[in-house]
Amino acid sequence: MKKSNVPVPEVAIRQLRHFLLVAQQGSFQAAASKAFRSQPAITKSIQAIEGLLGQPLFEPGQRSAATAYGLACQPLVEELLVHYDRMVAAMQSLASGALGRLTIASIASVSSNWLPAIVHGFMRDHPDVDLHLRDSNSQSIEAMVLAGEAELGICSPVQADPRLHLTPLMEDPFGFVCRPDHPLAARRNLSWSSLSGLPLIGTTAHRQLEDPQAVQVLARAQLNTEGILTLLGLLREGVGVTVLPKIAVPRDASSLVFIPLTTPRLTRRVYVLRLRERTPSPAASIMLERLMAAAKARAPGRPQASMKKPSAGV
Repeated sequence: MKKSNVPVPEVAIRQLRHFLLVAQQGSFQAAASKAFRSQPAITKSIQAIEGLLGQPLFEPGQRSAATAYGLACQPLVEELLVHYDRMVAAMQSLASGALGRLTIASIASVSSNWLPAIVHGFMRDHPDVDLHLRDSNSQSIEAMVLAGEAELGICSPVQADPRLHLTPLMEDPFGFVCRPDHPLAARRNLSWSSLSGLPLIGTTAHRQLEDPQAVQVLARAQLNTEGILTLLGLLREGVGVTVLPKIAVPRDASSLVFIPLTTPRLTRRVYVLRLRERTPSPAASIMLERLMAAAKARAPGRPQASMKKPSAGV
């Protein structure tokens, strides 16, 4: 269909509602009552539409009877108002976080052992949000947030990129992880020096450790792995032992023991990342509030706002 150069008149939604009420009610008085307006106000509204469109919508001699033009316009107006009301309702739902799409990228230890309960509650309260979860290492997560592939990232910071806004989430202690039948499994805590000579399994989480003693001990690992599931399988098989943040050990892992390393006590700091110059979507804002509330309930005190030298983590 060839486009017309004639400007489209600016007919208000309110005026269209008034027209439809008169057409459906068959009376200006009844339409005024439904619209909670005076009859002269409804009459003025209809006259304004007719002036914009250049055709009468109701017969001049019997103003409650629609003209042929008015009858042809009625289904068009009904369709428009249904679409308009649906659109406004959808926009309200988006604003409240009830609708939308949210992608979260998280390090595997957090996504597998801490995030599921939060996601469960979020999906229960916001079932129409399209939620996507991605597991990766900290370096990849930063890249995903910077590229807009994930709106929120949960990881340890790798580089101090000024485009990223970092919210402290949790501080997690490192500890020794082994099978229950290991000679050290009964200890309440351990020093890093006591790990010398053990068959250590290295992980990417160890890159966060900058303490010279810890670096020296873990540098002796002859077996290294990047995947948390592979690592846990090796530990259960008794292939070796390792050092992990506490949250990386599944809470129901009766086949593994976590023993705090206290001399020195080292921790991994986890943050929520988002783009600094972009306002979070309503769904992301709600999720961020839930993440912070869960983190606060998990450990005493508030997350530490300070940040060590950037380091990688899984």
